[in-house]
Amino acid sequence: MRQVFIITLLIFISKSIFSQDLIVTNDGDSINCKITTVEADRVYFTFKHNDEIRNTLLPQSDIKTHQLNYFPTSEVPTDNLVDNNNSQRLRFAFNVGYSRLTAGAPEGLSNDFAGYIKDLKNGFHFGGDLTYYFKEQFGVGAKCYFFKTTTSSVNIYVEQEAGGRVYGKMSDDITTSFIGPMFSTRYFDKKKRNALYINYSLGYMGYSNNAVFINNYKYTGNTIGLSIDVGYDIKVSEKASVGFQISFIAGTLSRIKVDNGVTTQTVELEKNKREGLGRIDLSIGFRFNQ
Repeated sequence: MRQVFIITLLIFISKSIFSQDLIVTNDGDSINCKITTVEADRVYFTFKHNDEIRNTLLPQSDIKTHQLNYFPTSEVPTDNLVDNNNSQRLRFAFNVGYSRLTAGAPEGLSNDFAGYIKDLKNGFHFGGDLTYYFKEQFGVGAKCYFFKTTTSSVNIYVEQEAGGRVYGKMSDDITTSFIGPMFSTRYFDKKKRNALYINYSLGYMGYSNNAVFINNYKYTGNTIGLSIDVGYDIKVSEKASVGFQISFIAGTLSRIKVDNGVTTQTVELEKNKREGLGRIDLSIGFRFNQ
């Protein structure tokens, strides 16, 4: 029974792939073609004319009838079929990848501290965005992303005012978040399969750092952030794509809350000591289109 099912399925698939369709117009013309997309007001199809493969469309008002898989074999190679499915209005994207903070290091640091700050600039991110395209090229949506970086150093010391040194550990465990509305533009290739995306977003950026500098501290803050994405989606199935993306995120903390476990205070940062949250993200991810 299982073998019969598999054979039947293979016959059905091969017939769907290699067969050709028929369109009959109101004028009585018959067109042997491969129908790629059927919409409420039009039909997209590919056909062969004088050894040349052409892609075109007809309004539904000009078509008397159409029938899929009418002919057993197709004259149109599958590589020449154009995907005209512009009805995919929703796009969900999930991304993960490497991140690099762009803020410069403070001046006058020792080699050890400079190396520590350099390590702290490297991290990773993950998140997703959901977009509704009200036109083929333009859409609106929302995005939510998280960035994480950690580093630590042991055997550091602090010179006390009364003399002597206090030894301990230094570490940073930083998490930032970005959430906000998004405006998106997309540009399909000629076959309507792959697409270039450019997204713009202005939203909330949250900051949290569980730090140790001899003693434990927690730093928190928030600001307005800007995000710009440039990505390219490669279609792998009817509704799924693999995407590659580079993103530029900008934001600066001018106020930060410091909690040492006993007291909490809010500190207004001087202009030259503000915390830069800008970074560059390199992403790979999965996209679902509906």
